[in-house]
Amino acid sequence: MDIYEFGYPERCSKCKDLPYIKLKLPTPYHNKVVSSKKVMLVGQDPYIYKDPDRVKCVLMLNEENGQLSRWLKEVLGEHNFQEVELYGTNVVKCPVKRASSASPKGILSLLQPCFNNCKAYLTNEITSFKPTMILTFGEPAHRFFVSILDNRDLVKASIKESFTGEFIRASVRDFSFQYSPCLHIKTYRVADTYGDQVKKFQHNLQSIL
Repeated sequence: MDIYEFGYPERCSKCKDLPYIKLKLPTPYHNKVVSSKKVMLVGQDPYIYKDPDRVKCVLMLNEENGQLSRWLKEVLGEHNFQEVELYGTNVVKCPVKRASSASPKGILSLLQPCFNNCKAYLTNEITSFKPTMILTFGEPAHRFFVSILDNRDLVKASIKESFTGEFIRASVRDFSFQYSPCLHIKTYRVADTYGDQVKKFQHNLQSIL
């Protein structure tokens, strides 16, 4: 099974005139499980501030004991985690360099031209993988993702307003799936102000699967 079969680019030069780190694109993640329970995970972009060369795979899901993998086992439940077909990608495929102090608004502005070049890849990935459910991680990923939805008017652009614990029936190119943004994992674990939403999110996620 080709890891690039869902439309993630093996290489790309669309952003060659934009300021980004010229590293090899990390590979997409696919756990190679064949299942009717299909979850797509969508991150922001593959840049990290320390040791950016370390990112060999999208969302670093190749690290079995990595932060995201441990979180997935927690929220999906061990049984679902073993049975779910997982695919990981980013709204922006290139690692885009910025200062660690960059504001969310500044990051959105920096990533926007890159996303304009990447969004065709993302829509192809969705319609090819055909997920049961899509989760996005963080504000920029959510905002960019919402912009490609057929029914974007039904989804709040702000993650604070959209993370209610409920999933919505969203669609891209007439293919529909359950969608929810997700808080940054560190926020998810400690956000007392999101207590009820977090419990509802986990319950609904497991119920859908």
